[in-house]
Amino acid sequence: MMKSTLSRIALVIGWVALATLGFAQDQSKRGSQTGSEMLRTLSSIHSQRAAHQGAAARDGDEPGPAGGASLANFSELMRLIESVVDAPWANNGGTATMVPFRQGVRIDAQGLIERLDETVPPDAPSLRVEFERGGRSEPIVRLDDLGIWQQPSPLRWVSLHALDAQVADCVRQGRSANFAMELLGGLCRIDYVAFDRSRGEWLIGGPAGNIVANAHGDLLHRELLLPPVLLEDLLTIAPQVLNGKGEFGCSIDPDQERLVAAYKMARSPNSLRELRSDPDYWAHEWKSKLGRQRAVVIGIPEDSPTGYALLIADSHMKRVALGLEPSVDGLKNYWLEADSISQIDKGPMVRWWFTLSDSRIPWDPERKIACMTESNVRVLSESQMFDERGSRVATERPDWAADAFAKGFTAKFSSLQRSYPVYGRLRHIFDLAVALEIVRAQMTAGYGKPFQCLHRIENQPRLPVAPKEIDSVVATRRSGNGDVAVIVSGGVSIVPRRTSERIRKAPGAFDELILETSPGELSDGTLNRSDAEQPFWR
Repeated sequence: MMKSTLSRIALVIGWVALATLGFAQDQSKRGSQTGSEMLRTLSSIHSQRAAHQGAAARDGDEPGPAGGASLANFSELMRLIESVVDAPWANNGGTATMVPFRQGVRIDAQGLIERLDETVPPDAPSLRVEFERGGRSEPIVRLDDLGIWQQPSPLRWVSLHALDAQVADCVRQGRSANFAMELLGGLCRIDYVAFDRSRGEWLIGGPAGNIVANAHGDLLHRELLLPPVLLEDLLTIAPQVLNGKGEFGCSIDPDQERLVAAYKMARSPNSLRELRSDPDYWAHEWKSKLGRQRAVVIGIPEDSPTGYALLIADSHMKRVALGLEPSVDGLKNYWLEADSISQIDKGPMVRWWFTLSDSRIPWDPERKIACMTESNVRVLSESQMFDERGSRVATERPDWAADAFAKGFTAKFSSLQRSYPVYGRLRHIFDLAVALEIVRAQMTAGYGKPFQCLHRIENQPRLPVAPKEIDSVVATRRSGNGDVAVIVSGGVSIVPRRTSERIRKAPGAFDELILETSPGELSDGTLNRSDAEQPFWR
């Protein structure tokens, strides 16, 4: 049966991964699986010593966010796995346990974001294989048995008000959300925001269901390759936007004193000689001098899983920029862009950050429907300099290579989502912010009944530990004009109120849309009531 042993297999389901040490997987079984076979593949079983368990507890690796209402957690699937998979589970006197990790990283007890996967920074990164039949990201596990919400639908309407009512029930009864709620009824993209006048409810709609797990453990829509939209992101963002609190996001920045020390080292004559003779060692020493960068979550709670996701996406984007992670076809990293234009500054500081795009949002003012098929995400850049105190200001001289990478990343964002699910979640966070701002503005004008829970900050999910620091993203490159060292900073800035600037009236554009029932959905009352007493989707 089990022939090969993997040192670690991770199942990333939205926000949680079940990481395994010493899990044996039968690699001879390919294709689709269901039932107990599916759960065997998905489960993360590892027999570990008490020391390992103690380390996990000390590092804050506990299932589900802590604090607040703790609505969004993954205990339901973990219990399901334990009930189906034949293993010596710890709660039955054995040694097998399940430990959650997020996006291949974790936060230790001091708030340091640590990478769990091995990083191989090639000189010329190869392209990451996209989700294709026969490729390394081929879907291997079907999840049809998880509920009726897994039924594929090209357009499923999720009622924010109906979902809000179920969240309110969970709060009153002191219980966690069920699996269907966790994944917003399997919604994998937000294409529309619409107002149902007959019920006074706001809806978000898009393709849903048809979710599979790939060989890396990512939960993705089988065709779109996007992860599901998460309840925990909705619960985090909604109070910020619906209450009109303004900007939210994150920032990753170097410590000023360490920054000055690092550049003094870089500019010394001895240091330059070491750089030319042993660039790898020099880069290690320079990074040590620079130290870790501050990870700051803005607007939303600093210990929110959504803020953590923003930090991870931002850091990963910078690693792609400097060639520390594989890119996608058609996107050049910073060094290749610099080679193309034959211009690069020695020792530059580059800032890249995510922000809302300026693409238009068609809006039917009569039916109160907005279409969000264009990306809400873009990347901007600027070149910076710093004074003797380490204070940073934008330079007047542009960094054309940095600008070119930012434009290329924005243009290839759809392809990047197919290769890295972390960007799929980033897309959902941006889309939720825009959708909720449209809802807020319209509810202020009298369209829509009040929410019971979505606007309440006490329901925002929390992590056991807030992220505080992350390893600096730095790189060196030997060019024809001399050795170059680059450090980057940046973050994510989402200002929901700017959505109004992008609205463009499109009367009659969505006359064919039907809000009562989604195309292909069951409409004969045969929904499985075990998924939800009253489904919040149509």
